[in-house]
Amino acid sequence: MKRRPRKKPLYGQKRRSDRRSKPGCIEVQRAKRQLEPSRGRIKLLARFIAVGLLNTVVGYAIYSILILLNVPYLVALLVGTIAGVIFNYFSIGRLVFKSRGGGIVFVKFIAAYGVVYCINAAALEVLIKHFQFNPYIGQALCVPLSVIISWLLMNYWVYKKE
Repeated sequence: MKRRPRKKPLYGQKRRSDRRSKPGCIEVQRAKRQLEPSRGRIKLLARFIAVGLLNTVVGYAIYSILILLNVPYLVALLVGTIAGVIFNYFSIGRLVFKSRGGGIVFVKFIAAYGVVYCINAAALEVLIKHFQFNPYIGQALCVPLSVIISWLLMNYWVYKKE
């Protein structure tokens, strides 16, 4: 019985014997698998921040215009938040979490932004009444807190992967 000559692998391919895991590589493969979820989280957070910047500009612009029109700052914040929630629901859901949502997700989304609004309103009230900030700067200082709270609620409650 004659043996066939071995074919050389094409450029970039490995021989079958080379593809098998080598004893020292098992730990490396496990470590790579463990890094995958954290890389996914980092990409998710990066998308959330990018989309969040756009959403923040929209919400802050609405708030600022209403303040310019002499609307009380808490009313302006409420209207800006409501307009932002509508905009955010579609942009965050589709662009960040790759979800079209549904009834339960929509209710959770509204509830999450209700929490964000309440915390934002309380912080804004303190900054304006007790520390004498003007409404523009006061709200600008509240943005980072709102972003952190909304990230936590969106990631771990509203769009939580079961």
